[in-house]
Amino acid sequence: MNIPNFDIKELPSSSMNLIVSKRRAGKSYLTQHLINQMKEENRVDVVLLFSGTGAGFDNICEDCRFNDISKLVDVVNNYKTMNDFNKLHKSKRGKYKIKTTVIIDDLAGELKSKNYKILNNLATNGRHYAYSPLSLDFFILVQGITMIPRTMRLNADTISFTQIPSHKEFNLLTDECLYLTCTDRESKRLALDYYHSIVSEPYAFMCCELYRNNINQMTDYLKRLKAP
Repeated sequence: MNIPNFDIKELPSSSMNLIVSKRRAGKSYLTQHLINQMKEENRVDVVLLFSGTGAGFDNICEDCRFNDISKLVDVVNNYKTMNDFNKLHKSKRGKYKIKTTVIIDDLAGELKSKNYKILNNLATNGRHYAYSPLSLDFFILVQGITMIPRTMRLNADTISFTQIPSHKEFNLLTDECLYLTCTDRESKRLALDYYHSIVSEPYAFMCCELYRNNINQMTDYLKRLKAP
């Protein structure tokens, strides 16, 4: 089966990306790989980590690490201010051009708390806070897709996942992401075969590129995603 690989160059600016897998399945390593690729493409100036444990991502300095997701409000407010400033200045020379990537890892409890409204608003309106030449990308790492509010899932640009041990969560992911081109039982079976052919490889994820339009077949939006 000819399965295309994910290409970071095609990821939209100011994207919302969800990465789902059980513990020790490679979420953090994969995210670091993607950010390194974004840096190579000059798409990242600053990386901020919001994490309950602070583990991993050793190349992120202490000043860019936070254990409270409410601090994200300050980041968003700063971007709103810079975005409004840029709208008033037609000259490119005087505009803010900061490109920020935010990682949210191991904060599942926060996603279900009142603070998740911050993320819901970002999922639906985030790209309007960071028009070019600004950008504000998000990578949200969780062990289960049900930890992510439905509003966020429906507005994500990409959802990447590997083998899912929970039957309930697997069905949720396949219904929301995998069957976009399926019309009958046979096409769903082929989609499942496609998924298993990707995730049967160790540390390989299937990336659902939900931002794409004019999807006619699985290869249009379902890609293999694996860090070397």
